[in-house]
Amino acid sequence: MSTSETGPQFTEGVANGEVRYDLEDFIRASGIPPLEAHEMFTKYGPYKSDLDPLIKARAEQHMDLMK
Repeated sequence: MSTSETGPQFTEGVANGEVRYDLEDFIRASGIPPLEAHEMFTKYGPYKSDLDPLIKARAEQHMDLMK
């Protein structure tokens, strides 16, 4: 797939406030094990607006377990 084929979709998403993660970037940004990050990415999609709240909730849940 050429850049010209994917460019409009990505640009449209950014214009609508929907910024996407690349899988590798998501794995790095999430700080969770790669397999778990891959499963989340596959299940919930690439959009930061969908994934960031899940990462935050996961972190809060883990902090509660540490108490």
